[in-house]
This record gives sequence, structure tokens and C-alpha cells, in this order.
Amino acid sequence: MKLSKAELKQKISDSIKDNDDLVISLLEDIEDSMVEDNQSIMDESKEKELEELKWKYEDLKAKYKERFLKVEEVKENDEDDNEELKEEEVIDVKEI
Repeated sequence: MKLSKAELKQKISDSIKDNDDLVISLLEDIEDSMVEDNQSIMDESKEKELEELKWKYEDLKAKYKERFLKVEEVKENDEDDNEELKEEEVIDVKEI
């Protein structure tokens, strides 16, 4: 018969009457050793959430890095446009 953590602690407490130190020690060991089902489910959901947050963080870092690289490309394109503009001939309307 499988007992829950609370049932096991109660059974130990009821069974051992003459040695309180032993009861306390056993109850502490049970509390530290046994994991409740809800806690394990919460741990799994926290792990999934952590993985999702790590992925989002890495994605944001990549986008942030790309932002700076795109700015440099735009500046280079602007410089190319300026060079093309410098090469064009300017016709003055007054001369005609």
C-alpha cells in the first residue's frame, strides 16, 4: 500500500512514542527526501518556461546585434548615393 507523504509522517509519529528525537529525525528526512507530485509538475513547467525564456533572450540578442549591423549597411548605402550625386553635372538655368 502506497502512502502519501502526510500519511507516512502521521504513521511514524503514531508508531514511535518513546523516542521523540528519532521521530523528529525521521520526519525531517521524509520532508527533505520526498517530492510531492504537484511540486514535480511545477518543476517541469518551470523548466519549460526557462527554456522558452532562454530562446526568446537569444532571439532578442540576435535581433539587437543585427540592428547595429543594418545601421552600418544603411550608412554605406548613403555614402554610395552621395558619391553618385557628386558625379552628376549641374546645369544652371541662368546660362541657358
